Amino acid sequence: MSWKEKLLKHDKVVDVDLKELEIEGKSRIELLDPAYKKILAAIGLIWTLYQLYTGFFGVFPAVLQRSTTMGFGLVLAFLGYSFGNKKNKKTIPVFDWILAALSVAVVVYLWANFRYLVTRGGSPTTADVVMGCIAVLLVLEAARRCVGIPLVVVALVFLAYAFAGPHLPGLLGHRGYSIRRVASQMYVTLEGLLGTPMSVATTFVFAFILFGCFLEATGGAKLFIDLAFAITGRYAGGPAKTAVVASGLLGTISGSSLANVVTTGSFTIPLMKSCGYKPSFAGGVEASSSSAGQIMPPVMGAAAFIMAETTGIPYLRICGAAAIPAVLYYLAVLLSVDLEARRTHLKTLPEEQIPPFLPTLLKSVPLLIPLVTIVMLMVMGYTPLKAALWSTIVMVAASFTTKATRMSWRTFVNTLIRSAHNAIGVTVACAICGIVTGVITLTGLGLKLSDLIVKASGGNLLITLALTMVASIILGMGLPTTAKYIVLSAIAAPALTTLGVPLIAAHLFILYYGVIAEVTPPVALTSYAGAAIARAPGVETALQGLKISIAAFFIPYMFVYYPSLLFESVTASDLFSGLFSAFVGVICLATASIGYMFGPLNALKRAILFVGTVLVVLPSFATDFVGVAVIAVIAATQILGKKKRPAIPQDR
Repeated sequence: MSWKEKLLKHDKVVDVDLKELEIEGKSRIELLDPAYKKILAAIGLIWTLYQLYTGFFGVFPAVLQRSTTMGFGLVLAFLGYSFGNKKNKKTIPVFDWILAALSVAVVVYLWANFRYLVTRGGSPTTADVVMGCIAVLLVLEAARRCVGIPLVVVALVFLAYAFAGPHLPGLLGHRGYSIRRVASQMYVTLEGLLGTPMSVATTFVFAFILFGCFLEATGGAKLFIDLAFAITGRYAGGPAKTAVVASGLLGTISGSSLANVVTTGSFTIPLMKSCGYKPSFAGGVEASSSSAGQIMPPVMGAAAFIMAETTGIPYLRICGAAAIPAVLYYLAVLLSVDLEARRTHLKTLPEEQIPPFLPTLLKSVPLLIPLVTIVMLMVMGYTPLKAALWSTIVMVAASFTTKATRMSWRTFVNTLIRSAHNAIGVTVACAICGIVTGVITLTGLGLKLSDLIVKASGGNLLITLALTMVASIILGMGLPTTAKYIVLSAIAAPALTTLGVPLIAAHLFILYYGVIAEVTPPVALTSYAGAAIARAPGVETALQGLKISIAAFFIPYMFVYYPSLLFESVTASDLFSGLFSAFVGVICLATASIGYMFGPLNALKRAILFVGTVLVVLPSFATDFVGVAVIAVIAATQILGKKKRPAIPQDR
């Protein structure tokens, strides 16, 4: 059976799995009656055309530009996502139409009163306050539907803090603010709903969502999977390595963990199962490799654009800094996959089932051109927004060079519509994050909590990093990566920079643990999506994903202690030292996690390898030497005892 036939063999199962994923959520966009679908399609098309117009010809004043984007997101959220998980999702209730109308009203009010809002400054009228309260409530409900309850709870806690200041003890206390003050902060200023997160959503994020949708429409995602399979298919556990490489390639574009799982996992998970991998491990591989799309340049995720706006660091600089850690992450996942294949004695695929490399590469060239274009344009000084839009045009033009990638007019229009629909969740998440950042700005909470973290750690950097890691993971379990980054960048990042951590290292540290949280039980959305496709238990799949991603817990510590890994204050010796220590640490963690090096590892040897990992984190020759000695000694014992070890039966 050829590799293509293997894919087709599993298509029916995958289609059912993806359908179940859609039904279990609140989204009803694909389930509505045709008439309603056309309405949502028309709104989505108008939204995309609006974003394209402002992207090419210049944006409106910030309040108008951001409020319009928020308005489109809210309208589509109420029309496209149901109030609950009812099975009947073919119609849109009257209540949702009312909420959509109110969403339009809060935007129209800002457009109609824009001149007056500018002239009266900090003196909100009663109408401003009423519309502000309505806008906040609309955002909270839309977020509950699209993003989930945890983010709504976080926003409500921050709102409560704005009012409860006089009743709080010590450093957390403040004078308290009235509903009038909070509502105006959230609605008529650029420090609330229309703050930095919404600024990023209306420019960079939408442009890259559009780019990713056209990549999928032109067959780029499938070509990336084929190319990855051609590269890795002939090695042990080839399909699993295909999942890692394909998710890395696709992650450079999509910046969405869940999108990666659904796109590449629908092909790779069935293939992994057919080669002998346990279903839970197959789902875990896809989840762990897909999650890192948000830290893989050149696109990364929405959080990276917000990082650029928040820190003032150019986006291209952030991409460059993220390159080595992202490669280390994928090398760690590839190593884990390889070790698991060797541990369970999985055989390689027959040569006839592997796509030929050169023809596959040649087919992929037209769609690799936009990737090169986007990097070149940013190097030339174009903004990420302009680079993404022009690269999308290049992609569409390049797609017409081959029949396999050529789009029809209908596909082109549907892709514009799908881009808007894919942007709903991000837009709503950015709006509700504006509530959090608005309260932090209003009350000065960020600096207060930063001081508390430093005091709790006694000024010790390692303890501060550990506290920040725990907070990032806990928040990341319930929040999208972008939302988690926004919250912690205002709270924890100042604590790290106070202790001398470079600004870019502090923010990337937070971002990394937000990504890892997506494969950390008990809330591991990407793992559960992988489990649904693999037909495996969700918790077991999440644990497998965590095991495969374990090295990612180590990498952020490395680039904090070795800023040269981020090309920060870099010298050749520092870079070599950092790379060497990181490589040794990744090997220690991967082998200890899987329980296999050149043979099975017992509990004692795995514990020793974990200790070796801790040693190489600390930037000194002595600790690095001991760490290397640890792995060398265990490797030697493995090699010497290999011939005496009985064969291990396959774990299927």
